Amino acid sequence: MKLIIFTASCLLCTLPLMAEDTAPTSIDYAMYFQSSIKDAEYCSMKLVSGQLQAVNKYNGKLISNPAMTCPDMFSWKLFAEVITDKFWSHWADEQQNWPAEPYPLCQTGQKPSAGVQCCLPGDKNNSTEHCPVFPGERFKSQLTTLAKAKPENAEAHARSSALKRHTRLPFHSQLNPLTKVSTEAMLKAAQSGSAEVVSCSAVPVNGRTENMIPAIYKAFNPADVESVGRVIRQTNAELTVRNQTFHDYLFRNNLYNANGALDVFFASQANMLQDAPYRKANRSAQAGQAPQLVKIDLPTDAVMIKSNWLYQGLAAQLGMNADASAYASKYLATQIDLNALGLSAESGASCNLEGIHYLVAFHISSKDIPNWVWTTFEHIALPGRCDVTGCNDAYGYSSADQRPANTAANYVVPNQHSDKLNQSSIVFNPDAGYPTESIRQEWQQLLSAMNIGTGSSNNPYEPAATNKAWLNYRLKGSQVEFVNAIGQPTFLGNSVTEAGFMDGSSCISCHSRAGVAALGAKPGEKLNPSNSFKHFLALSVFETSLSDFGYFHSHSGTPNPAWYYRDNNSSPQMEVMQADFIWGFLNAQPLVTSSSAK
Repeated sequence: MKLIIFTASCLLCTLPLMAEDTAPTSIDYAMYFQSSIKDAEYCSMKLVSGQLQAVNKYNGKLISNPAMTCPDMFSWKLFAEVITDKFWSHWADEQQNWPAEPYPLCQTGQKPSAGVQCCLPGDKNNSTEHCPVFPGERFKSQLTTLAKAKPENAEAHARSSALKRHTRLPFHSQLNPLTKVSTEAMLKAAQSGSAEVVSCSAVPVNGRTENMIPAIYKAFNPADVESVGRVIRQTNAELTVRNQTFHDYLFRNNLYNANGALDVFFASQANMLQDAPYRKANRSAQAGQAPQLVKIDLPTDAVMIKSNWLYQGLAAQLGMNADASAYASKYLATQIDLNALGLSAESGASCNLEGIHYLVAFHISSKDIPNWVWTTFEHIALPGRCDVTGCNDAYGYSSADQRPANTAANYVVPNQHSDKLNQSSIVFNPDAGYPTESIRQEWQQLLSAMNIGTGSSNNPYEPAATNKAWLNYRLKGSQVEFVNAIGQPTFLGNSVTEAGFMDGSSCISCHSRAGVAALGAKPGEKLNPSNSFKHFLALSVFETSLSDFGYFHSHSGTPNPAWYYRDNNSSPQMEVMQADFIWGFLNAQPLVTSSSAK
């Protein structure tokens, strides 16, 4: 494995590039099909009353569907909007969307109180442990205090029980959400003196306390690892958050718990069996009316983000310890499996690296089109950020590749070199780093007008939109369809989030397999923790095909109808109901009763 040591000056460095007269390689020919220009030539944006609008730069008319016509430009529009909205702290994380022990929705006339265990959208008395919580609304004053706090006071605010985020290790082959770090549990354990959840700087070992951080630094990055991205993937704090439109839809429509999600499955099943060929109208909760859902269908302005945050000390060990101001950063916790690293013989032994974390990569998914817009961004310090598929951006930044004359500046080709064998081949050259793309004038002007990346921040615990670090993130690519116009599967992945299976990664195809399945359950059955997860794991992210390194591949291309319906016209049966591309339903838990609630 090759590592590049990044310094503050090297963030803007360039690497030797292919000469113009060099003939295309076999990789270049293959990448031709990845480098298609996604945006129409007339795609442009302007700022109107603080809002970005897509317009035809030739005639000034509004573009009616920029998500499809200008997906790269639209990706940057999302980028600016989510930063302005402070997604990292103001949006709801997975535990705030799907509480671990959810109370039922309040019935007519009910309100949450000490004697009434129910949840009412918008009520300030909702339990923060048992009901959905949107922090930008519930903890607005605390967030304002954190944003304005002086450096010496900011950490204490960031560590408060209200603002400390729920992160987890990334989903693996079984998509087990129980591996996530529960900061509520960490807080309770710390208050009670329990040794179950500990800081990596103070791990109990044979009756004494040891600082395990130096040992973790030595063990977490094996010399023969597949890629730096894979190392980061396995040792980062993954934070998945959803905006208020998304959060409110879950809450108001009783989809924040497993019972409510299964109710929609059974309603859809009954619709097909009893009413075919006619479909029931799908009605979400509106103006005090109860929902009548036969499918899960988020509003068009729903947005979800999966972000990857790397502990500052781990970043330094990987040679990514450039000036900390080069990153958006936040106080988080990374879960470390001491047993997996060979640092403990005890199965399940773990500790938490708490402190400043750098934002290194993030996915944005937006419901602006029925199958969602998928887009992903990476920090310029990631050495493998354009590996395997290249980077494709027709709007925000221009490629620094040395290209033939009259070719577009949208594409960064993956690094390649000779394998130097007796019958040599040109192969990928992973983790070699990439020259920094230059910002295009229109996007630079718009960012300045929106006051994004225009200044600096001295608060490493709470990023600001004005932080210049936002100028160090690049669009890896966008995706709005399963296949292109000639039937080729489209691909999109991130060198961190999809590290190990980038060669077949497709965000839209993977998320199409997110579903709700009853698996023998009957309408009205009483769910319990022992059977709840099986209802959301009928389809996995991964298939049985393997990469050269032995990691499972995820699905690409179009979905298979047989995943969802049994192919029997005389006896149709819905096997899995698509969950509107939302894997987060895996976190949905059964409702608790008054006697079982803590």
